[in-house]
Amino acid sequence: MAVVLCLAASAGAWGQEAKSVWDGVYSAPQAARGEAVYAAECSRCHREDLTGYNNALIGGHFMDRWREDTLESFFVLVRNTMPRGAPQSLGDQAYLDVVAYVLQKNAFPAGKGELTTAELPQVRVQGKQGPAAVPDFSLVSVVGCLSQTADGTWMVTAGTEPVRTRNPKDSSAGELKALGAQAPGTHLFKLMDPASVAANPPKGHRVEAKGFLIRQPGADSLNPTSLQSIAADCGK
Repeated sequence: MAVVLCLAASAGAWGQEAKSVWDGVYSAPQAARGEAVYAAECSRCHREDLTGYNNALIGGHFMDRWREDTLESFFVLVRNTMPRGAPQSLGDQAYLDVVAYVLQKNAFPAGKGELTTAELPQVRVQGKQGPAAVPDFSLVSVVGCLSQTADGTWMVTAGTEPVRTRNPKDSSAGELKALGAQAPGTHLFKLMDPASVAANPPKGHRVEAKGFLIRQPGADSLNPTSLQSIAADCGK
């Protein structure tokens, strides 16, 4: 299974039925099936103990890459890249089983029911202590008011909590409409060279900014990949 950036968008909100990987979202028989698929299709690249590609599928590296995201994002990457040279060739059930096996190997508990594609968007990857801040250098989405200081620094003020995304490109009209319904936040972000993604940054607009998060004292920074207007008035 090749390790590449997954461009599927992560879920930006958690429904009332949201679970975490600690809630027993797969079954032991499902993980056993996944082990067989993994041995046949993945182990030659990722090794039998999942430590290939610098522990991409196990331990701290796995958690740093996927925590505060949904299992749907991980599933899409597995389906779209495995096996090398023949992605999307195994069928959704086999890919679900591999995800279950990876969860088992990372010591997330099994439950009674099997993991399904319908449940993936509502299962959150997080540490045992619960949700935490999105890791530094993650690709995130924030919503806030775009402004420019006297010295020319571009800022997103009243910004929402950074949410992980796997899509660095512009959001769809429907996605922007949903984002516009979010309440203003309290975060402040510096935008590094927004003109690189928007020829005329929409100053004074409420915007969605996507980019790589760089945590810094006082105001975090975003190295932007997308900047879109949601509303012409920051009060809306």
